[in-house]
Amino acid sequence: MKKTSTIAVSILMLCSLLIATAGIANAGNMDYELTEYWAVTSPTIDGEWTSADEWTDAPTMNISDNAMFKFKVDTGNAAGYMIDMLVEFYNDTTNDAGDYYQFNFDNDNSGGTAPDSDCFMIEITGHTDLAFYQGNGAGWDDITAADTVEWADSIGVSPKLGTDHYILEIAFNKQGTIAVGAPPNGVRIAVYDASNPSAGVEAWAPGSSADVPDEWGVNSSYSSEPYVPEAFSVVVVILLSSVAVAVGFFFTRKHPKTVINYTR
Repeated sequence: MKKTSTIAVSILMLCSLLIATAGIANAGNMDYELTEYWAVTSPTIDGEWTSADEWTDAPTMNISDNAMFKFKVDTGNAAGYMIDMLVEFYNDTTNDAGDYYQFNFDNDNSGGTAPDSDCFMIEITGHTDLAFYQGNGAGWDDITAADTVEWADSIGVSPKLGTDHYILEIAFNKQGTIAVGAPPNGVRIAVYDASNPSAGVEAWAPGSSADVPDEWGVNSSYSSEPYVPEAFSVVVVILLSSVAVAVGFFFTRKHPKTVINYTR
């Protein structure tokens, strides 16, 4: 019995350690974290759900009530080792010159109140023009990074919303000029609809500024396993598995025989 108790306590201590370390990162807004899941399906970057399952292997992250994104690592893309992202902007169906998407990355997750040289921004304006920026310690410098991004957007429907809205697909080359870093790193995704200025800039993490890395969300971990729905996170699965092992061990171990001596 003493040996069984020791094993059970050890398992519980391991689970506690996993909980304590699962979200460790250097900077950024730790209230908003995502996990890099390895892609099961390589998406076609054409601004639509080309197949019904091309984005089901990544969790849905809400930018706001009006927008969401998905994020996954793809080694099967023909262009190489990629970060694939999907953005759906539910209430935008107008092609305005002032519309934009913003993607920010803090590759070493050092944070700060201004972007440094490890911070990058990709901005798509008017659904046509793409620009790249690198931090300089105080603001942003224009850079050339054409080898970094493949993208397309269009107005259409999706499994998430059956009425017309903007759908953007974008892939970042991890061997390109910007070379989006491995976790942990800072991440920010924002959308703006020029025909609805009262909504302002809608961003993940909420209220974050493109100029303040400390406010960005955090890509805190990665998993080489297929995506597990939100209700069953990786840590939860590990905990449940550990409990199952402990319970199974307890009920399947050999119990000592009790010998009763009868005397007449």
